Amino acid sequence: MADPLSLLGAIAAASQLAQQAVEIIKFFSDLYAKIQDAGESIRTRMLHIEQLIDISTLITKTPTLQTTTIQSVLVTCLRTTISLRDILQELSSDKEGLLRRIMKAAKAVRKEDKIMILLDNIERDKSSLALCIHQIDA
Repeated sequence: MADPLSLLGAIAAASQLAQQAVEIIKFFSDLYAKIQDAGESIRTRMLHIEQLIDISTLITKTPTLQTTTIQSVLVTCLRTTISLRDILQELSSDKEGLLRRIMKAAKAVRKEDKIMILLDNIERDKSSLALCIHQIDA
């Protein structure tokens, strides 16, 4: 069994990660609702983030998964999700004037590559978590 500090760190990181992922899901849900014909890409990305929430919840509920290795992956993933959330919040438009919404839309186009890179990093981290869990279960 891992030391208590590692357990607490893994639980804290998993909880924070789940919280950040929920905020990202909310953003994508709002975006999906605003754009009725949202592409399959957005739905797929939302599914991946929801899976990450499920994995984080599993880690918080399963003491054997609360290891230093998993904590390390969770912390990396948490940093990525916070960066993504910050970008998405910056780009979200809350009933602002037309000019401001247009400027944010143009900014979003410029940041699309960064958003996709962050989403790919989250997917990679999710795969790392799954691999760590599989190794522990084996």
